[in-house]
Amino acid sequence: MKSARNIKMKAYALDELVKFSPEGHQKHIFFESEKIKAQVVGLERRQQIPPCRMDHDVIFVVMDGEGKIVVDGQEEAIKEFSFIFVPRENETRSLQAETKMVVLAIQVKT
Repeated sequence: MKSARNIKMKAYALDELVKFSPEGHQKHIFFESEKIKAQVVGLERRQQIPPCRMDHDVIFVVMDGEGKIVVDGQEEAIKEFSFIFVPRENETRSLQAETKMVVLAIQVKT
């Protein structure tokens, strides 16, 4: 991965990076810099990203599918084109797929 300082612009074909597995969610980190970490996550139906604590703000964009996000016990239905911002102050967050899902996750490091 190149340093962000050396890149003027880079386009990523996320549909070519996303992977799925019956064993569990699959994440592909495709960009990382001092301030941003971006990954695309593939989840099969009924798979989940278990509750976790993040030290950074996180933006999720559902690119395909439907499911739910749970942040500190608060549940919200999400679907294609949903944009979710989760501040780092929250204790836990998790994603659960009701259908096959593709999610773009961007950590904003401050």
